[in-house]
Amino acid sequence: MDPVLTALFVGTANWVLAKHQPDLYQIEGRRIVVEVSDLGKSFRFTIRRGRLAPALAGPVDLRIAGTAKDFCRLALRLEDPDTLFFARRLVLEGETSIGLHLKNILDSIDLDWLAPINGLPAPLGPRIRQTIDRAIRKTHADRRLHDVLDRALQP
Repeated sequence: MDPVLTALFVGTANWVLAKHQPDLYQIEGRRIVVEVSDLGKSFRFTIRRGRLAPALAGPVDLRIAGTAKDFCRLALRLEDPDTLFFARRLVLEGETSIGLHLKNILDSIDLDWLAPINGLPAPLGPRIRQTIDRAIRKTHADRRLHDVLDRALQP
């Protein structure tokens, strides 16, 4: 386990899950490992005080394994986790109720990648945000990017 990659994974996950801390309390103390099979990397973490924290080697409550492409497809919502699971491209072992709980949390997340712009002082932040939103709508950049990523991440 690479401590730098684990710290990056845990930090990013905690940023994404910040609004869902109460949901994570329901699986407090659980130990989970995410294995990226084609890269030979794994991320071990536990749920502590509604946040992810790195965990040392040892027994886990849930193991989630898949390829880097499939995890990217999940993160970008190009693929449904149930589809990957039933196609045996995503493996869950252990307490699958924890996996279902995590899936439900992830399904409820609506990521706003431009949110940091909102923190810029007015009128700069709102103007930049409006300009970016208008450009995305006008050029359909979100759909184009989605299509490019979908083709690039085909299994």
